[in-house]
Amino acid sequence: MVLTYPSPEFDPNRFCIKVTLVMIPWTGPIPSETTTPVPSATATTLTTVTTSSGPTPTPSLFADMTSEGWAFIGCAPEERRVEPADTPGRTLQGTMTGSDTMTNEFCMSYCGNLGYTYAGTEWSRECFCDNSYAPTRQPATTLASLANCNFRCSGDAGQFCGGDAWLSLYEACEEGEPCVNAAFT
Repeated sequence: MVLTYPSPEFDPNRFCIKVTLVMIPWTGPIPSETTTPVPSATATTLTTVTTSSGPTPTPSLFADMTSEGWAFIGCAPEERRVEPADTPGRTLQGTMTGSDTMTNEFCMSYCGNLGYTYAGTEWSRECFCDNSYAPTRQPATTLASLANCNFRCSGDAGQFCGGDAWLSLYEACEEGEPCVNAAFT
């Protein structure tokens, strides 16, 4: 196909969306017998990974912080532009910090030391804290919903620290109660 300018396929005045593709190499066993869906780089597509016997290995879709007293809730949406003006843009609005050595452990420790109930990482290097969040920000519990939290932590590339306008959201566990991550299907 030959495009001539101007054409309906190319309009310099049309709004464009920046897209980033993140490839995560699979280092698990060689595929063979059973299948398990795991999220791919897009939120609406699942990739089937086949493995042999034993527990089904999955990539580290989130950092398990239960030993530190924090349960993973999911990948929560942020809002860039908010109307009306009194609607909150951030999921967690209490306080924030940023660091080029950000990890989920650092963020949970930071928020916990300040007495917050919720903590979350975003954009590889940001940490947000608060004691509540709006019900409209409740993360989904599907494997596909985790695909938007695909940015590697700036301080530990083995962990995910949210994404572009997506927050890896954790909740402090009640003392003496079981600390369990959300179940994703």
